[in-house]
Amino acid sequence: MRARGFTLIELLVVLLIIGMALTVVPSLLSSLPGARLRAAADGMAGTLRELRAQAMGSGRSTALLLDTTTRSYATLPDGARHALPEVVNGIDVSTEIPSPAGGAGLFRFFPDGTATGGVITLRHDGRAASIGVAWLTGRVRRLD
Repeated sequence: MRARGFTLIELLVVLLIIGMALTVVPSLLSSLPGARLRAAADGMAGTLRELRAQAMGSGRSTALLLDTTTRSYATLPDGARHALPEVVNGIDVSTEIPSPAGGAGLFRFFPDGTATGGVITLRHDGRAASIGVAWLTGRVRRLD
């Protein structure tokens, strides 16, 4: 007759697996806001690239107007507004031209491919994701 139950080795393996899971899960959960912040920056960079391509294709200037107080941005000339995700709790803008309104940044793309350059930095607590726009080439790229 065989006794039912678990051996000591089986119990130790299960405890080891549980211990490893308890150390990995918190680090995974803490990286989620960072991933959402990077996704927000990637989305904004994509919008900037689309605006540049639209300006070059249509022969008319386009722009992105970023409002830091409402955490949103509008694409011009169509005026479509986009809200930034909740994970973004701070925005820093550095542009080469003055913005038309307080708390806003303007990034304009011209038909020849050039742009008003600058940097947009999205923040969440201690994390940051930055997007750069080169004035001479209009190139949009992530800086981190």
